[in-house]
Amino acid sequence: MADPTAITAALTGLFPLVKEVFLMTQVLFEADKKLRSFWARVELQRAIFDAWEDGWLDARDKPDDKIKAYAFEKPLLARGILKEFVSLLKTLSDPDKLKKRYGLRPERIPKYATRNDDVPRDLRYYSDYLSSVDSRFNIKGLPAFNKSINDHLNLLKTVRYVIVGKDYELEDVVIRFTEFNRDLQLYTDSEANNEAAQRIYEVVLTGLHSKPDDPARLAEAALFEQKATIDPDAKRFYGDIAKFIGFSLSLRDVTVLNGRGLSPNMPSQKIFTRRDFSFDAPYKLGPHSTLARLLDYPTKYQTRLVLVEWVPVPKTVNVKTKLEGLKSEWYVLHADKPDGLLLPTAQGLVYDNTDSNFIGIVFQLPSHIRTEVPTKIAGRVDPRVVRSPKTTAAQRMPTSLRQLILQQPALDLGVRFKLAQKLLNSLHLMHTAGWMHKRIRADNILFFPSQSRDGEPDPTRLDFENPFLAGFHSARLEIETSSVLEVAAKPLEHIRPLQGLGKVLNQPRVVALDAYQHPEYRYNVNLPYRNQYDLYGVGAVLLELGLWETLEMLEKGDIGRRGYDPRVVPTKDDIRKDGETVERAGWKLDRIMGSTYGKVVRECLTLKPMPGDLLGLERTLVARLAHCQA
Repeated sequence: MADPTAITAALTGLFPLVKEVFLMTQVLFEADKKLRSFWARVELQRAIFDAWEDGWLDARDKPDDKIKAYAFEKPLLARGILKEFVSLLKTLSDPDKLKKRYGLRPERIPKYATRNDDVPRDLRYYSDYLSSVDSRFNIKGLPAFNKSINDHLNLLKTVRYVIVGKDYELEDVVIRFTEFNRDLQLYTDSEANNEAAQRIYEVVLTGLHSKPDDPARLAEAALFEQKATIDPDAKRFYGDIAKFIGFSLSLRDVTVLNGRGLSPNMPSQKIFTRRDFSFDAPYKLGPHSTLARLLDYPTKYQTRLVLVEWVPVPKTVNVKTKLEGLKSEWYVLHADKPDGLLLPTAQGLVYDNTDSNFIGIVFQLPSHIRTEVPTKIAGRVDPRVVRSPKTTAAQRMPTSLRQLILQQPALDLGVRFKLAQKLLNSLHLMHTAGWMHKRIRADNILFFPSQSRDGEPDPTRLDFENPFLAGFHSARLEIETSSVLEVAAKPLEHIRPLQGLGKVLNQPRVVALDAYQHPEYRYNVNLPYRNQYDLYGVGAVLLELGLWETLEMLEKGDIGRRGYDPRVVPTKDDIRKDGETVERAGWKLDRIMGSTYGKVVRECLTLKPMPGDLLGLERTLVARLAHCQA
């Protein structure tokens, strides 16, 4: 068996060669506009390889240490990776195979050409060392091997490919890179593959603002690969890449338009009035959100159940100006998104001249929830059972994570681990695309009834596989506080009264709603919102999920005792105490959820500014949560 030390040195040396053959192929296809589709597909495979390669790099951008550890821990898999490197380089450095299999001929770049050039001979000579990489490869041959790598790399930098074959032969070049990446994943452990799958979203957005056409072509390439493959996992992978790029491009478009003082065009049929809906009391979720029946949609006599979130319009703001601003939010949220983002699809806005105080954002619900809502049809006898709103609501209404924690026993550890990973992964994807949620709280995480075998909602089971992120209205949501404060050590009269009113409210607002926000932001809400503040909010939710206590229940109701009305500004001392309470509670997670989960949550909840690569930290935290198992 090959020596692990030799495998490490060989792989480290061959990385630049693999990247060079990717580059040579890209240059070939980029030079001809007719071959741009091939260029995009090779660029996509290179992005996948770059995402995989980045997982091996250390702080010095060197792969030595991680590869060495992998080679000693899993020598057979490391040897498999080396074999894939060698196989690709042999194929793309062999003049005979290049011409016969792919319709390519290597030739010298003109500025490096000499009178006695013989590129095929040089390629055969300088790539011959690759044949020495077999099961007997060991450290004794490394000095000569490393010299050959340098010579081979220097040669490739002076050579280019020229097309001499047909298009179907060029197709085989792309397929070869696709197979190479697929085989690398087979020889890589699940943790590294999961990190690479996260990192690919960052890689494909390189140059999003400077060269927006490049990501768009990568999206087209991903759609092509999605249609071409029969592997369901690969279909999902490529489809998610295409959707993610599309979502990111919509964000970029809105940013550009808003910078010019413009808003995106919105079809008139996407702007509804209140008359288009039936707002029934049983569908109400809270003061600013409700389910509603959208009538005569998508066709006459049909009905769809939707979520409407009401955005208050301050008296100091012109309602038309607010409407134009919400068009940007609609434009982004109506774009296709990968399932991992957990963001709902926006169907339109509710704007009525008769009510200038609120504008609604209409969101699409899961297919088994939104469809088949029976209604009476005018002038016809409808054989279907016409259910009352109360009956329909009992079957289709969502339950928030907050409600679950307050009313139900703790979910199984396995369910909580998966949910935590989904939420943190969703946040990472949002931040990678350039989106910030700003209101991640347990009451904004909804679970709808699962789908039964006959396709109907099953109100006895909630769908924990597909959490629904809500909370896109700009106002802070006021939630019901009855029974919540019963967990507090002190009775209701100890809740702080409204300043200036001289009395205690029967149902005060709970300070825990603000405790989801990073203390730094609570000190000064005029600060520019940062990704770290979102990460803090997710950390607070993961804390609740792990302890199965809402924030106001922590430390025997310590935060809950500082409840106050929305019109009361909290003191800095209150904010500091809330942060300390949350921080202390984080240390209780280890004995319930394990030390890995506890460390992840505490990193999310850190009060110190996070310099450097926050996306990299989020990616690492997602990978760590993947190790948490019941």
